[in-house]
Amino acid sequence: MEETARRARTVLIVEDDVLSARVAEKILGRLGYVVLGVIERGEAAVDAARDLAPDVVLMDINLAGPMDGVTAARGIIDGLGVPVIFLTATVDRDIMDRVAGTGAAGYIQKPVKLLDLKANLEMAITRRSRQQSCATDAAVTLYKSILTAVLAACDRPLAAVDLQGRVLLSHPDDQYAGMPFAEAFPAEPALPGPADLPLVGGGESLGWLRLLS
Repeated sequence: MEETARRARTVLIVEDDVLSARVAEKILGRLGYVVLGVIERGEAAVDAARDLAPDVVLMDINLAGPMDGVTAARGIIDGLGVPVIFLTATVDRDIMDRVAGTGAAGYIQKPVKLLDLKANLEMAITRRSRQQSCATDAAVTLYKSILTAVLAACDRPLAAVDLQGRVLLSHPDDQYAGMPFAEAFPAEPALPGPADLPLVGGGESLGWLRLLS
């Protein structure tokens, strides 16, 4: 069955011009995005991004206060990993150089147009999704490498068994994974005993581990 409800993408707007913020909000609503809030100052934007965890931040470059949009964006991108799309009414070489140095996901000139915003949002979210996927893959690879090394150092055969009695992992021969424990190791007691080690994750029992004779 196809996924029936997909979480709406969320956006934090950082803009000190009320009219520009309203225009951006209206366009985002038409695109199906949820606006988490409108922030007027750079210092508050970093805190809001940390608290609200938006998928994307729309950031005006010229903000009132001691922290402009470029500085705020750098804090959000480097500190939180949230993509930032800049909004600005001016094109200035120095500003563009500063923007490029932040690693921003996009740059849109005001007045904001629906198609420009839609394209930048989709690219920003897609790029972040791929980066997160790569990070997850790397973590899984590292976990498998560590597990392999630990098992290689173990001088006892063992088997990890789930609550349904199926082998999750066996060492040194992993050909029994997925088989009923009683079938894979008929000489062993089929049920866990006092000498078996419980497998626990998230506070819940996941099964048990036995050092085989």
